[in-house]
Amino acid sequence: MQERSAFNPALVREKLLVTIAVAVIVTTLFIVFSGDDLRPLFSNWTINISAGTALAMALVASLRQGTGGLYGRTTVAFTAGLALWFAAELLWTYYELGTGIEVPYPSPADALWMAGYGPMAYHLLKTYRFFAASRKALAATVAVTSAFVVYTCMVIIGASSPGVEGPIALVLSLAYVVLDGILLAPSILLLANFRKGKLTSTPWALLSASLAMAAVADAGFAYYTAAGLDGLIWHWDPLYNASYIIMAATFFWHNRFFIFDKSRAKKIWQQDNR
Repeated sequence: MQERSAFNPALVREKLLVTIAVAVIVTTLFIVFSGDDLRPLFSNWTINISAGTALAMALVASLRQGTGGLYGRTTVAFTAGLALWFAAELLWTYYELGTGIEVPYPSPADALWMAGYGPMAYHLLKTYRFFAASRKALAATVAVTSAFVVYTCMVIIGASSPGVEGPIALVLSLAYVVLDGILLAPSILLLANFRKGKLTSTPWALLSASLAMAAVADAGFAYYTAAGLDGLIWHWDPLYNASYIIMAATFFWHNRFFIFDKSRAKKIWQQDNR
């Protein structure tokens, strides 16, 4: 019974959502109430641990699944993008905690974050092309995400003032918003396509939520930077952290239900045929 409960999607989903909620609440409390002196330490390492956990789960999925087939190639690509993001988080931590100087913007960490969007977009767009949604869903999703991107860019440009942020930094901020939209649109389309599936709806809902949180955090970061509110940028750290936690849960689900485990299947068969 215990072995079978591990394969009960409803039960696993319930436990997974509770775990996500507890992890997000606890880590957010650490970040918010750690105080100005300790907050950089808690924020950086909380996000690093969450990003590292997401990368570890993605690596497990890639190694177990291999590189064959659509999911093999796309999972490896997303894992590569996540590895670049994790490296960027570590580099940001080095600047903020190791050097003791103000983190430059743009910084080498931004180059890694930017590079990570490529393989992640490959994962989402390649999967979307294989499971193409209806034209109506495509039009609606593109319209909504485009409106979000355009409105956010206009707000950021409106908030920028001469001398606060250079033109290169402003362009980089806008690029993050655009790239987030490129990731978010196919993830929402795939969620709409798989929304009725008992197994498929959960990972796409989680991934869409994760990317949406990252997009909102990037937009907030860009706005605060443009407006010269550098001292309050940490307000968006809980969202970045939650995004990685939910991404880790996405790959946990993928490992549990989408990769065939020969030894576990054999064990269940033996239990049923004693």
